[in-house]
Amino acid sequence: MRQMTVRGLKIFFKDAGGVLFSLLGVIVIFCLFLFFIGDTVTQGLDFLSHAGQIMDAWVVSGMLASCAITTSMGAYAVMVSDREQKCVKDFYASPLKRSGIAGGYLCTGFLVSVAMSLLTLLFGQVYIVARGGTWISPATLLQVLGVILLSCFASSAMVCFLISFLKTGGAYTTASILLGTLIGFLVGAYISVGALPAGVQWVIKCFPCAHAAVLFRQLLMGPGLQVDFAQLPEQALQEFEEQVGVTFRYGQYEAAWWVHALVLLATGVVFYLLAILKMSRRLRQY
Repeated sequence: MRQMTVRGLKIFFKDAGGVLFSLLGVIVIFCLFLFFIGDTVTQGLDFLSHAGQIMDAWVVSGMLASCAITTSMGAYAVMVSDREQKCVKDFYASPLKRSGIAGGYLCTGFLVSVAMSLLTLLFGQVYIVARGGTWISPATLLQVLGVILLSCFASSAMVCFLISFLKTGGAYTTASILLGTLIGFLVGAYISVGALPAGVQWVIKCFPCAHAAVLFRQLLMGPGLQVDFAQLPEQALQEFEEQVGVTFRYGQYEAAWWVHALVLLATGVVFYLLAILKMSRRLRQY
């Protein structure tokens, strides 16, 4: 499995164009916020002393949630390529175990997702500080790193299961473009969740990666919200958090942080098991 993982990582990072393409969702979110929607999302927030920094943290949270899924999609390109070029037959004829082949692909997607998410976090923090914000505290950083691991675990599992159905490079490219374009909507990074119709809100709230975005927002936006809303009614803070997706409410129930973490963990376990089952069945064909 280690050999397959190292091979996958080398192939991914050797292709600079592929690495950049895997960050398509992150780049789109950042450019849209910077050039188009940045002023829109901060309108009406004049009553907040640090509205700009708070919404900067909001967009970085969306970037982190998106990065986990789009970069793992890019990492799994090698699996589609191996399948299309029949390289899997060579692997299966070698001393490599079938479980090691599947595990190598899975580990590649997860590790690439983590590495690129850390790069996105660094970029986001530099951007926030450059805009007048502050570095996150060490305690918060550790929590953010934990959420990154959960987010990458769930995202790479979902993508791996999706990729297991793709047989050609053309199908993979189409799926990558669609995913890179739609992911911003699915995690509530383009438009505040509260500004969307009720039906669309429910779709977002049921999408696993959106729960990662909620956790990132709670950690990155939390300190600024506590300061700016300190002198305002608690209901004002609750309404704002629900509007921008810092919290998810299902009817009268507001999901706690551990609910979001449990959703990500369960998603990762279920989809990895499904992906392994699907890949194992496919490998028996060779």
